[in-house]
Amino acid sequence: MNIREISKEGKKLSIKKDNAWFMVMVGNSDTDVEALSGDLTSAVDIHMQYTKSVLIEGSAHADIVLRCVKCLRSFHKIVDTSFSVELEPYDVSAPARHAVAKTELDAEFYVNDEFDPEAVVFEQIMLNLPLYPLCNPSCKGLCTYCGINLNENPEHTCTKDKGLSPFKSQLGKIKI
Repeated sequence: MNIREISKEGKKLSIKKDNAWFMVMVGNSDTDVEALSGDLTSAVDIHMQYTKSVLIEGSAHADIVLRCVKCLRSFHKIVDTSFSVELEPYDVSAPARHAVAKTELDAEFYVNDEFDPEAVVFEQIMLNLPLYPLCNPSCKGLCTYCGINLNENPEHTCTKDKGLSPFKSQLGKIKI
């Protein structure tokens, strides 16, 4: 979006995105995101500030399918968030390497009068996902020897001397 498209009264957007768009945005990032269940929806108000900065305020909703880092089971995480993001114009004539001012540490920028409100919404959704996704706080994870899900088999005990580890047979095939 170009900043010239924003009237004095501002601009209201209703954003609706599907799983295909969401997964392209996720890309090859190192996340435990498996999919978007349903649509990502967002209502956004965009206003120009007195200094050519752009204020983006809104709310977003998404049902994200994550992978538990302990048991590897998929689970749903509902994200409902409100946000306010201010974008500052980036000075392309500034040297590429310069001392970063304290005010720039929390700043977000737009270049050549262009910005992407959908990318801002995506960023806000991702910022509301857990860094360490768990299917539930008491997840027991997988047996470190045989890999069985300890949530589904709480009485499971493994003895290493049985030699039944599926990991052991696969590791034996690796030539170093």
